[in-house]
This record gives sequence, C-alpha cells and structure tokens, in this order.
Amino acid sequence: MPGIAVSILFCLIVSTQALFPDDPVPCKYGDGKCIANFANTLFSKRSGKEDPSLNLWQLDPLKVDKMVINQAGNSAVGIKLTFTDNMLYGIKDQRVVGVKGFGKNLTEQHELRVLAKSYSLVGPYNIQGKVLILPISGTGVSNMSMSNIKMIIRFSGQPLEKDGETYLDVTNFKLTLKPASNSYLFTNLFNGDKALGDNMNAFLNENSDAIYQETSQSTDRAFSDLFLGLVKGVFAHRPYAKLFMEEKL
Repeated sequence: MPGIAVSILFCLIVSTQALFPDDPVPCKYGDGKCIANFANTLFSKRSGKEDPSLNLWQLDPLKVDKMVINQAGNSAVGIKLTFTDNMLYGIKDQRVVGVKGFGKNLTEQHELRVLAKSYSLVGPYNIQGKVLILPISGTGVSNMSMSNIKMIIRFSGQPLEKDGETYLDVTNFKLTLKPASNSYLFTNLFNGDKALGDNMNAFLNENSDAIYQETSQSTDRAFSDLFLGLVKGVFAHRPYAKLFMEEKL
C-alpha cells in the first residue's frame, strides 16, 4: 500500500548496491520512473523479510496492532469495527505505476499511484452498530478482503533540522483506496448464533458494493492512520538528501 510503497523505497534506497548488486544506483531527485521501478523491485524481493538494521520489518504479511473503522453520523451504515492483532496480506504483489514529486523541494506534494491484486486483513475483530437496516454485533475472527485495488497516496512535508541534517517531516498524509470488489467474513456474530451469523455474512457480501461505498471514507482514514506513523518513521531514519543521488552536470 502506499505508505508501504514509501516505506520500502526510502528505508532501502541508499543500500541498493549492498542488497541487490545488479540493481542500478539510487534514483535522482524527481525521477518517477526510476523510483517506481526501484520500489517494485523491493516489493518482490524484500516484503517477506525483516531487517532491523534498515528500519524495515516484514511487510507481507504486515502486522496490524490495531485498526478502527468508525462510521457514524447519518450514514446507512453506522458501525464501530475494531481490528486487533491482525495480519495484512497482499503487499508483495502490489506495484507502483505512477510517481510525482520527490524533488529537492521538501514542501511540494508527493504522490504515489499503486495497483494491488488483493489485500486481506485477517484476525480478531469487534463490531457494534447497524448495516443498512440490520443491527450487527460480534467478537471473533474476521477476513476483510479487497480485490484489484487502485490506491493513491498523497502527502507533503516540511524540513526538520536534526544533528546538522535536514529530514522530511511528513504532513497532510492522505490515502485513498478504490477496490473493484470486496468481501467480508465475520465469525461468532450475535454471540455465536450460527443462523443469524450466516445470514448476516450473506447479507454483507450480497450488498458489499453499497456497504463499501458508505464506509469508504472511514476505511481510507483507518488505513491512512495505519501508515502515517510508518512513513514518518522512515523519513525520520535518514536525511532527505541521502535518499537520492545528485545528478552530475
């Protein structure tokens, strides 16, 4: 995902030769094609590995300590859905297809466009509220999946001086997801009432497009919150100028 795209790219960009001797040197400022190719190489080669020396942990599956989708107000879907100790699958197969920004001006807007085959968030959940006309409640294990996702990550920043170096302090971070389809599975709904639970799961999937449309902004905020801390940590790890290669005159 997008925060994911940024995290892999900038944690490893200055270590390219050590990790992948056959790869090109780090990208020049603003070279979107190079940045996209570099990120996609890292997705396929590094997503399943952890390397503390590079401030990089396993990204597929990605450990999600907590995520909350809180849909309130006058929406037809009014829920509080909390995921704890979940795993997010699918990052290794995503690809960056467009890059803007990442020049020498830290305050400009940066953008990554990403395509992903699928994301699946799997693990314990708690849900309370209503879905369309039906009440829903439960605590158990869930699988919330999306397929053929178009993702856009946009953020800007401001310079942060530290130890005589300039770092990028990430601001105005926003992530949007547009899946072609999605599905839901919640075990132990309604205190384990199998008939009610089966009927609710069938109802959720029969109306999955309408449900996602109602909850898309809350879902985007939840994923943005998840990745913002990750991205800020990556940019705090190395001075901005050391993430790129200066173009020789």
